[in-house]
Amino acid sequence: MGTAARSRVLVVESNPAAAEIAVLVLAAAGHEVISAGNAKHALNTAYRWNPDLVLLELALPDRPGADLCRQLMSHAPIPIIATSLDGDPDVIADAYAAGACDYLPKPLRSGELLDRIGAHLAAPHAA
Repeated sequence: MGTAARSRVLVVESNPAAAEIAVLVLAAAGHEVISAGNAKHALNTAYRWNPDLVLLELALPDRPGADLCRQLMSHAPIPIIATSLDGDPDVIADAYAAGACDYLPKPLRSGELLDRIGAHLAAPHAA
C-alpha cells in the first residue's frame, strides 16, 4: 500500500446504507474511516479527529453541504470530495466555491472513489 494507507477519511452521508457501503469500501482499502450522518456530527468529528480527507454528501438534513464544506475548510484546508444524487449544477458549483476539490455523482463506484481519494491524498494541498 502507498502513502494513502491508513489515511483518515471522514464520510459525511445521511443515508445509513450508503454510509455503510462507503465505510466498508474505504476500510477494505486500508483507510481509517468514521462516518457522520449530519453536519453537526461531521463538524464535531472533524474537529476531534482531524481527517486527511472528507467525502461530503451535499444534501444533508441539517445544513447545505456547501456551508459545511466552507466551515471545514476554515478549520483545516483538506481535500473535500463532494457527492450528490441529483447532480444539481448550482449546488455542485456552490460546493466548489466553498472549497471542494472534486465531485462524484451518486451512486458511487468503488473503483473511481478509491482512485479519486488516492489522487487527492497524494497531491500536495495548500496549508
